[in-house]
Amino acid sequence: MVVRNSGDSILTGGITDLKGNFVINEIPEGNNKVEIQFIGYEKITKEIDVSRAKAKHNLSTINLNESGLALDEVVVRGELSTVTQKIDRKVINVGKDLTATGTNASELLNNIQSVSVDAQSGEISLRGNENVKILVDGRPTNVSAAQLLQQIPSSSIKSIELITNPSAKYSPEGMSGIINIVLYKNATLGLNGNINGGLTVGKNVRYNGALDLNYRKGKVNLFANYGGNTGKDEGGGNVWRTDNSTHQAFENNGDETSHLLKVGADFYLNKMNTLSIYTTQNLFNGYSGTGTMIYFEDVLSGDHTKSLYNDNHTGTYDLNYKKDFAKKGHNIEFEASHSTTDKHQDGYYDESFNPDDLTSNYHCLPIRIFHLLSG
Repeated sequence: MVVRNSGDSILTGGITDLKGNFVINEIPEGNNKVEIQFIGYEKITKEIDVSRAKAKHNLSTINLNESGLALDEVVVRGELSTVTQKIDRKVINVGKDLTATGTNASELLNNIQSVSVDAQSGEISLRGNENVKILVDGRPTNVSAAQLLQQIPSSSIKSIELITNPSAKYSPEGMSGIINIVLYKNATLGLNGNINGGLTVGKNVRYNGALDLNYRKGKVNLFANYGGNTGKDEGGGNVWRTDNSTHQAFENNGDETSHLLKVGADFYLNKMNTLSIYTTQNLFNGYSGTGTMIYFEDVLSGDHTKSLYNDNHTGTYDLNYKKDFAKKGHNIEFEASHSTTDKHQDGYYDESFNPDDLTSNYHCLPIRIFHLLSG
């Protein structure tokens, strides 16, 4: 219940106990209104005049009538990460709960059971085996798995398929399994779209976001999907050894930005035949640096620094024809794919070391500097 003054401003309020009784104290003097309401019942208003002569009011028993208003339609939509077990694969549908936290595919996959991603190298393993093939929308890419997972924003991923017993379709000889990353692609009639973003807050702030659009009319469906992420990361540690009085200090940092764009069209020739044309473009640039400092008896004895700068653009161009048969789940596909890569990497390695024989006071400091280029 709510108490209002003559100007309809809320003064105070309260709730009933389990028996329906209530008491409201400290109501200002003057003409006031008491509104009593409950979900599914009509609201009742009682007027009271509070004065020094009549400071207490007993509203007696109040009967509420059921409301005649009804909602036309209620739509309940759930968005949780669910796992579906199929004959040859496990499908994880990515939702908006804690399982989907992270800015890129690498961080998202690390939250899935039986999948592990090395925090330093980015290498991925499935059930403890690193011989894993990564597919995007069922197709291989010409980007290394470690780099690919860092480049795909988590907000662009619809589901992840873990194929631990791949068929001959995937040429699985010698592989422990396949991880297929399925990106968003909508085919709903009319113009549809959604936009979402994410924020990871720690020592550094990292961002990710995605925009999905599609327009379908008649036998044509146009679709576009964009995802991006950017942010910095830092880490480090220390190792002390008492047997030789040494101390090693480690530090690493990185700064990465990636953009992923998928654009294409589906042509529904009839109920049984579909022709699709699309392209996926990936832009990535990033920096990663590591440093190791070695101290002997609290004196700096060695310093190793490595820096890598990556800048690359990969693109795939696909033509796909799919024919469905009368029996559900039976189909045949023909596909042509062309991919391009423009990659440049700069690597810097600096090392300074004091070859102390741990017995003399003689010190020298030779310095070696290496500059590696690849592209």
